Amino acid sequence: MLPKWFKDYLSFHKSERRGIIVLVILLFGLISYNIYQRFFWKSDWETAQIEFGDEMVSFQAETKERATYKETPKPWLPKEKNLFDFDPNTLDSTGWVGLGFSPKQAAAIINYRSAGAVFRKPEDLKKLFVVDEEKYEELKPFVQITEIPEKTSTPRAFNERYSEPKDRDKPTYEPVVIELNSADSSSLVQVRGIGPFFARVIIEHREKLGGYRSKEQVLEVYGMDSTKFARIKDQLMVDSTQISKIDLNSATIKELVHHPYINFNQAKAIVKYREQHGHFKTVAQLQKVHLVKGETYRKIAPYFKVP
Repeated sequence: MLPKWFKDYLSFHKSERRGIIVLVILLFGLISYNIYQRFFWKSDWETAQIEFGDEMVSFQAETKERATYKETPKPWLPKEKNLFDFDPNTLDSTGWVGLGFSPKQAAAIINYRSAGAVFRKPEDLKKLFVVDEEKYEELKPFVQITEIPEKTSTPRAFNERYSEPKDRDKPTYEPVVIELNSADSSSLVQVRGIGPFFARVIIEHREKLGGYRSKEQVLEVYGMDSTKFARIKDQLMVDSTQISKIDLNSATIKELVHHPYINFNQAKAIVKYREQHGHFKTVAQLQKVHLVKGETYRKIAPYFKVP
């Protein structure tokens, strides 16, 4: 028979018995869930391991390898390559870059030519270490070499007196003045200092603008700098009446953004102002658009019109 103190220790009140029952039920539920999870239920991670295990291992190995070894840097590639007719004896570094060479390769070609090398036939391009057979075949149809007379020497007696002429014949250039808004490529290459490459990019920029309002805008052309511009500016002129103007009251955001002087936010602000205040009555009203003021207005105003 159990002692009284032990019976008192094991006796519970009605509320305590209910609490014990609830605890037992919860404990049983947790044990059951743990058994189910361990033996019968597969997690998403386990499912992923079963279905994509090989791919996951391969990815981890590749990631580790990239972290250990630096990737080989990609070679320099021009953003845009448009082939054109050229004379390798006169093409400048900007033109070589336009043909697909890197700036470093273009500088090497110019240095090679400055050392006295002369291209007399297209095959001479193969002498350049930056031109392989594939590159040569690509450039060959566009090589236009101006004929260069071969140097000849006349034998003279040892004691024959020879005097160098004081005045050597120098090449002469016919003075030309080309109108930028109507000139085509063949006209522009007549300007001393403008080759086929610059003629092309000058015309491309003119089409984007709608026409030049001043010859100083040629400085915006890719590859043009103040030194090159100083050599050609006196051979250029601009007829601003030939500018193609944009209708302020019908232009869409897409049409406005196409202009080099207008970004997306400015185009959106112009259209928004037109929707809120009605059609523009004058081009000067553009100054009321909060993103079109000062220098921005001065640059774009010549390219707009109000019917």
